[in-house]
Amino acid sequence: MASTSRRRLISYQPLSFLYKLFHICSVIARIPSWLLQYALFRPHPKWTLRQSLLVRILHELVYMDSMTETAQPLSLHPGKEKNRFLVIEPASAAFYKGPLEVEGIHPAAVGTTWYPRTDLHPRDRYSITSVILHLHGGAFIQGDGRTSQLSFLASTLLVHADVSCIFAPQYRLSCRPGSHPFPAALQDALTSYLYLIHDLGIPASHITLSGDSAGGNLAIALVRYLTFFGAELSIPLPDNVVLLSPWVSLVNSLASDARQQLNPHFKTDILPPSFVRWGAEAYSRLVPASDPYISSLGHPFATSVPIFVNFGSAELLQVDGKRWVEEMRGVQGGEVVIEYEEAAPHDTLLVGDMIDWKHSAEGVAAKIGVFIRVAR
Repeated sequence: MASTSRRRLISYQPLSFLYKLFHICSVIARIPSWLLQYALFRPHPKWTLRQSLLVRILHELVYMDSMTETAQPLSLHPGKEKNRFLVIEPASAAFYKGPLEVEGIHPAAVGTTWYPRTDLHPRDRYSITSVILHLHGGAFIQGDGRTSQLSFLASTLLVHADVSCIFAPQYRLSCRPGSHPFPAALQDALTSYLYLIHDLGIPASHITLSGDSAGGNLAIALVRYLTFFGAELSIPLPDNVVLLSPWVSLVNSLASDARQQLNPHFKTDILPPSFVRWGAEAYSRLVPASDPYISSLGHPFATSVPIFVNFGSAELLQVDGKRWVEEMRGVQGGEVVIEYEEAAPHDTLLVGDMIDWKHSAEGVAAKIGVFIRVAR
């Protein structure tokens, strides 16, 4: 059945502010003890003291946001992105079929950000050799694809993966104040893809579909949709897919803390169970989390699109992700390449600059570049 979570009491003001103030002071107060602890015993033997401390601090901040269910409003105004930000309108309603038809959830305008290009015109389509349509992470409750979130990921891919440009949609989130559950984000992902191939006329053979974390979940769902409905709707498949720490089972993320603590990577990641549970509950409010378009684990499908998957070997989602890759490889007709980033936590291409994993993330980007070139 669909999720029916209730809003936490401490998500209301002024309790939210007071809790955050207390938690931040608590984090600051505990830094000396963490430094001493990690000087003697690291969470992972290959981590530096700096990495150990920064991962712990980020984990605590994400936990704080999840406990207060911090709202993220989205704006369709350009902001500091200026002319790199573009609002696109949904395609014809005929393109949104089957799993994208849920009562009360309709296609809507989508804000998008280009990296690094400031404008694109249909006449440019033959000069664009490689476009990444990137779906950002954030558990469907955080993120907007703008510079403040994606600057490190975008710049790293542009330099080390050698792509022409990146197109990042600001898909609707499931948290307050918008509260748009599935399939709103998937509708927006499809709108963005159709804009590239229909409005700009970019050949699908020049498009890499990518996503990190929850965005990886969306990318899998979009490929599934295009695989089953693309021929009927005359929508071509993208050239290849890149998945960074994809979230493949929201069902497992709804489990209790005690069960999630059994994960062998529980102590070496930035993701607290409360954060992914909040996202899973919000996203599956109208449609059960077990739906194949929400939890791809246990629902493999055949596709001709080559898929590249990267996980940190020390991250929580790697356990489910490894099983999903094995399932996909067991279905005839697909190519799935998986890479394990040694000793890395979750989604270093998104947060590598914050937790001192920049060099490792650059190595992942270089592998992505090789994969894209070989896939073509």
